[in-house]
Amino acid sequence: MALEHPSTGEGLSAAAFTSSMAQFEIPQGARIAVAVSGGADSMALALLLAEWAPAHKVSLHGLTVDHRLRDAAESEAERVSGWLALRNIPHTTLSWEEGVHLRNVDASPQHAAREARYRLMVEWCIANDCAYLFVAHHADDQVETFLMRLARGSGVDGLAAMSALSSRGSVNLARPLLEFTKEHLIEVCRVHDQDWLNDPSNESEASTRVRFRKAQQMFEKEGLTRQRLLATVRHLRRAKVALDHAVTQLLKASGSLDEFGVVRLTVQALAGAPEEVGLRALSRILAAVSGSTYGPRFESLEGLYGCAVSGPWRDATLHGCFIARGGKDLIVCREAAQIISDQKFVMGINVVWDGRFRVSLRPIGIQRSDQSFTLKRLTPSVWKSLQYEKAAFPLEALPPRVRETLPAIFDSKGLLSVPHAGYMRNNEGKRLRPQVELSGIFGSSLPIRREAAKILQPK
Repeated sequence: MALEHPSTGEGLSAAAFTSSMAQFEIPQGARIAVAVSGGADSMALALLLAEWAPAHKVSLHGLTVDHRLRDAAESEAERVSGWLALRNIPHTTLSWEEGVHLRNVDASPQHAAREARYRLMVEWCIANDCAYLFVAHHADDQVETFLMRLARGSGVDGLAAMSALSSRGSVNLARPLLEFTKEHLIEVCRVHDQDWLNDPSNESEASTRVRFRKAQQMFEKEGLTRQRLLATVRHLRRAKVALDHAVTQLLKASGSLDEFGVVRLTVQALAGAPEEVGLRALSRILAAVSGSTYGPRFESLEGLYGCAVSGPWRDATLHGCFIARGGKDLIVCREAAQIISDQKFVMGINVVWDGRFRVSLRPIGIQRSDQSFTLKRLTPSVWKSLQYEKAAFPLEALPPRVRETLPAIFDSKGLLSVPHAGYMRNNEGKRLRPQVELSGIFGSSLPIRREAAKILQPK
């Protein structure tokens, strides 16, 4: 069965889906994951990917997040797992343990749940070498997103709505269904004789998104059809791509990054660029250095930009970053006080710590272990004890403000390793090899480099 494609007239057939998938350039042999909540949208995407993947020699894995906000969530995740098993799709359920404590709070936990959902899935992808996570956002979601952001007075980025490809750290977030409608996806499930789950909250007018969805009938009568709104989104996305390209060129020409996640940007270049480009460059730097998906609020960003290009300058903190001037440069590093979470991991598994560093402990030889390790920041007390140890790369030249934002690895005996210092306790280096690299800075993952004595020293 072929269903009418909203923008080209092509049907949502295997050929149409394959055409949409071509934009992601997935290599043969890759591992990909798909987010499957159990609704019609995500079940349709899982079905389409299950047909596409074998033909392109790609392995597929389904991920469901149990937010623990409802009693029924666990059984629903089990039902999704059973459905995928019938389609020969391996599946993992990830639990958000904090959710059970937010069930009865007055404020809505939906934003926190959304962030937790992506965090859990991205962490799973990193640990399992999946470079792509597929999600089932479709044309109707795109229109709702546009209208909601229009109501908030968003700029070009917001009104460009969702991109087919974005990133969360080192994981690519892929949306192959943005040109297809909800009706298309429901029909995919029906053609494949596939049941799906219905979430009552999707019809609750307490949700802003639901209210905009129901208001679209009025918009249609006034000529604001789905097709016209999607065309507007495409125009704005082209403008966004052009602006992003200008930002990238500015950062390549006048910015620099070291292995500790600290960024320099020439103030003269920032001031000489068009204001919109300069603001975007600064926002991108703050998001990268803080390990965040998004930049700061515009009002705060605008204030920082004004001080940087026009003065008077005063060192500042914003978006989990510390911003200073060093000679002709603006210097941005992570704010140590904002790093509050410890992170557990096991041998041989990649984890992203603080959204900035991909860390792992690799066994030397064939030994394996389920031993648990913990990542913490290099606090002053840990640094003091490290000074009495033999480290391959002493960090004395680093300002404490930077040094205290670096990861340290602990086990049940205490401090095991400080990778940036080349330190490994006693003879543990004979069985374990720590690996650290920057993750997600400027949308790429850069290897650690040993050239940092100059950091934060005025030029």
